[in-house]
Amino acid sequence: MQKFPKENFFFLFFAVQFLLLQNIFPQDNRETRAVWVSTNFRLDWPPPTFDQEKQKQSLIKIFDDIKSKNLNTVYFQVRSNGTVLFNSSFEAVSSYLTGKIGVIGAYDPLAFAIEQAHKRGLEIHAWINTVLCFAGAETSTLNDSNHIFMRKPEWVVEDNREGNKSYWLDPGLPEVREYLSDLIEEMIQNYDVDGVQLDFIRYPGKNFGDDFSYNVYGSGIPKDDWRRNNITTLIELAYKKIKAVKPVVKVGAAPIGVYKNHKGMYGWEGYSEIYQDSREWLRRGILDYVAPQIYWSFDENTSFDLLAKEWVEYSYGRNVVLGIGAYKENVMNDIEKMIDYSRTINASGIAFFRYGNIRDYQFKNFRNKTYPAEMAWLDGIKPEPPQFLSVEKNNADENLFSLHWQVNENNSNDSIKYFALYNLPHAASEILPDYLFDLIPSDKNSITLGIEKPKKNNYYFTLRSVSKLWNESIETSNVVEVNFPELNLLAGVDDVFTNPVLIKEKENKAKILIYSKLDEEIEISGFDSNGNRSTAKAKLRAGKNILALQLQFAELSLLKIKYLISGKEVELKL
Repeated sequence: MQKFPKENFFFLFFAVQFLLLQNIFPQDNRETRAVWVSTNFRLDWPPPTFDQEKQKQSLIKIFDDIKSKNLNTVYFQVRSNGTVLFNSSFEAVSSYLTGKIGVIGAYDPLAFAIEQAHKRGLEIHAWINTVLCFAGAETSTLNDSNHIFMRKPEWVVEDNREGNKSYWLDPGLPEVREYLSDLIEEMIQNYDVDGVQLDFIRYPGKNFGDDFSYNVYGSGIPKDDWRRNNITTLIELAYKKIKAVKPVVKVGAAPIGVYKNHKGMYGWEGYSEIYQDSREWLRRGILDYVAPQIYWSFDENTSFDLLAKEWVEYSYGRNVVLGIGAYKENVMNDIEKMIDYSRTINASGIAFFRYGNIRDYQFKNFRNKTYPAEMAWLDGIKPEPPQFLSVEKNNADENLFSLHWQVNENNSNDSIKYFALYNLPHAASEILPDYLFDLIPSDKNSITLGIEKPKKNNYYFTLRSVSKLWNESIETSNVVEVNFPELNLLAGVDDVFTNPVLIKEKENKAKILIYSKLDEEIEISGFDSNGNRSTAKAKLRAGKNILALQLQFAELSLLKIKYLISGKEVELKL
């Protein structure tokens, strides 16, 4: 292969798109779109390796995919089998990280997950297996000296059900309820989670060895009522402690899908069999949301639509996020229909169990982004708007530009979680949901953007501040204008031009206008008077394309463009 001096090569600059221009629905049409990311048994994360960089990259890939699917909420499992994925004075860190229980390694998984979720505009809720403290075959975890089973065996009840052995904390013991709520409170104090979700917030079933706690604390109350009250008391205790530390943290639970059996809604019953009085939790306002596990399709004897409607009807003004069992083939076949139905009955959203089951699925109903569902009973304070928005064009590539802004120094920035960047059709346009460009974390005061194929000469941008609870500032920043004058080059060119058009500019710059009927890849070769060649490749999209070139015209006499898919070749004399 012939080699050419470095200075003979020219560089082809085609726009790098840092943020895709897409619709986001902020204040109106809000909808929680959640997914459970399971860490128990490494179902979704971490991968089966103790290389912590690989663990981190794996989680980044998951969160990137979740954002690309236009979901907005992650239920990230942080407690399972009596171990945790964060620094805690109550329980040991999972062995999944380093191979040793209690050794966290070089990074904090929950802190890292929060950082990566917030970078992508995702809410993250700490998903906690609450009363269940061990199940499965990894008995080395159960027998570790740091496990609650070894430290407080008098709190733990062994349960045998259908040949499966599991271990549960006894929620009838006041000290157990204090322990679990204190564990959660400490996590809230130390981590910037957006929510907490209580799973396995129940008894394992009717046959449970809690005679001792009932005899001591039952006070003559019927045992079923006493058990229900124990679970409700635990939830209320956790709720109050969380809200005392951070009132804006959302508190939810994931009860099983059937509250009480009715025609078309028959299954394992939450109220009487595992003592979940979820309607009482909602009625008393000791939860902000529930995500009931409605893991059936429309056509089963236990019907998704009947259950979903009943949960929404008895929400008592709190959020109901419909849990969907995406691990079942017949449910996956109904997913788009379930999303439509959730909107029809005014559910607060949907949640998919679990990430691995939707990893390869592309949602048809989530074409646009949206904020999570509103919780009007929480903080409704609207933050101060950003100000002094300015624009700076990139000298190397005219399709790139930077935006800069400030926050009023006389106001606290604590209430701002994101900046909402709007792309307006005109400078004086009303701010509408359809015009939102993207979300920017509040620790940034500038961003570089690229518009891959500008469709107009002038773009107009403005900013609003967004709180942790997705409340937008009333006012916006000033509006800035971004110009793409090169689009004027197309003004006199027909919509379809057969051959590429070369437009020479000053300072040895040029643009090539190329129309392609299909997505295509091209190779551009520049030849000097001696026949020496330098090349670059570019991808074309169907329609008009503008390619910006940087080359020395004095040294080149000919350009050849070869279409690699169609085989067509075109020459442009300089």
